[in-house]
Amino acid sequence: MMKSKQHTFSELISFFNQTGSGIPGDQDYDAKLCRILINASLSEAASIWRLNPEARLYLAYGTNVDMAEIGKFFLEVGEGISGAVALSQKTIAVHQTVADARHSERLDNIIGFHTKSMISAPIMAQGRLYGVINIVNRKAGGPFPEQWKERLSVIGALYAYALSLTGSPRTVEDSYVEALKHSQELIDPEKTVVVGIAPGIQNALRMALKAGRTDIPVLILGETGTGKELIARRVHEAGKEKESPFLAVNCAAVSESLMESELFGHVKGAFSGAVNNRKGKFIAASGGILFLDEIGDMSLPCQAKILRAIQEKKIMPLGSEKEVSCSVRIVAATNKDLNTLVLQGKFREDLYYRLCGMEIRLPPLRQRREDIELLATYFLKRTPETKQKILADDSIEMLKNFSWPGNVRQLEQAVMASAAISDQFQIYPEHFPPWFHKAMQEKARFDDQDGALISNKVFSNRSADDEIEKERYLEALRATSFPGTGRWNISAAARQLNIARKTLTYRMQKLNLVTKKYNAS
Repeated sequence: MMKSKQHTFSELISFFNQTGSGIPGDQDYDAKLCRILINASLSEAASIWRLNPEARLYLAYGTNVDMAEIGKFFLEVGEGISGAVALSQKTIAVHQTVADARHSERLDNIIGFHTKSMISAPIMAQGRLYGVINIVNRKAGGPFPEQWKERLSVIGALYAYALSLTGSPRTVEDSYVEALKHSQELIDPEKTVVVGIAPGIQNALRMALKAGRTDIPVLILGETGTGKELIARRVHEAGKEKESPFLAVNCAAVSESLMESELFGHVKGAFSGAVNNRKGKFIAASGGILFLDEIGDMSLPCQAKILRAIQEKKIMPLGSEKEVSCSVRIVAATNKDLNTLVLQGKFREDLYYRLCGMEIRLPPLRQRREDIELLATYFLKRTPETKQKILADDSIEMLKNFSWPGNVRQLEQAVMASAAISDQFQIYPEHFPPWFHKAMQEKARFDDQDGALISNKVFSNRSADDEIEKERYLEALRATSFPGTGRWNISAAARQLNIARKTLTYRMQKLNLVTKKYNAS
């Protein structure tokens, strides 16, 4: 049997100029492109994923999937390597999927295919994202050659350009990822945006989706500023109550004397100033979701009344002697350990068991380092005044090196303040607000005292070659450090060494050179 001729990369490029290739976006066109792609890249499979109006990726074509099954497979926002590419809009090459936390085995299990290595590139042109294109498993085994990362990026751009010329109806201008890079105006106003590809936040999103399909209470746990209300809203949007009200009460912000009126309402004359009847949140949210934020701060008397309302599905407005039926789903959140509060007698055990039908835990931002650049970009691109600005590499590293005790909310404040301060296209470290610099300085001093920064320590078990390499790096780092501070400028050192910044960072980690904090003055 005659073997099919291997296509070259040039022939793959010429596919987009051939009139007989078909209509971009049609299944026949995608099938031809994928067949040429796997032949040229010597891969086992290729696939094309497109964005739908809900900003989810759906499988438009896959060489390893039965034609009758195509269209049935979806990825949630940020799910898997393809989801990560759609979020970051950057090509990702993975040599061993088993060692990459971003890889999702869910589809492999459904399709009956084992993904070992892959390259995934955005289908994107002129600032518009259409989806992602993948090559999977090099036939010879091992990782794909390095040049195929760039090549697939080119293919993704050419395919997107072809789609833009056809006016493909599957272009999704109001998708989440489009909004991430371009403008808040394109975000579906009914869709709550949660940015993140870190496993912890993706797990929280999946749990929110599952919670939305049930009627049981939900308890969201996480530090202040991690996005608990956003997850509560995603629960609401995923459920049958999505057309019904979603009302939120911050239990820490309402005094005990006003809490009862806020939750259960009051009748006219119930107290001084009560000139009209007023519905409480339990009635106003009827049929929908009542979000009780920071419920760990609620007083014991209020907890008792909340418990009764949940159990009996009835409330009594303040000043009334008549009970009113209510049907509302409770989603609660706290930044406290409710188990500890129960043991201390500060939180009712019976209420805790009523609230925690399903728990969703949100990771702090310090455990989501891979999301910091995505979040910062999102904050800049969602407003017209800042959407043209970008963060310099040094600024991104500075953000990643901070512990963010205030989590995502604090990151947003730092990024937006720096955008306001900067008069330039790029945002540099000196544009960050004074409070941020002060916090970085304090943390650097603490780390120095605690011995966490070991940049100049020589380990006896290093080889002579490692020591020579280490000294060469240290010499470049010292020569390019920020004046007057001694803080390392990784980008400048990499340029002096004539190596990629990522390469320098990787070698520094291997040599136990912990990156010094950047200049914060």
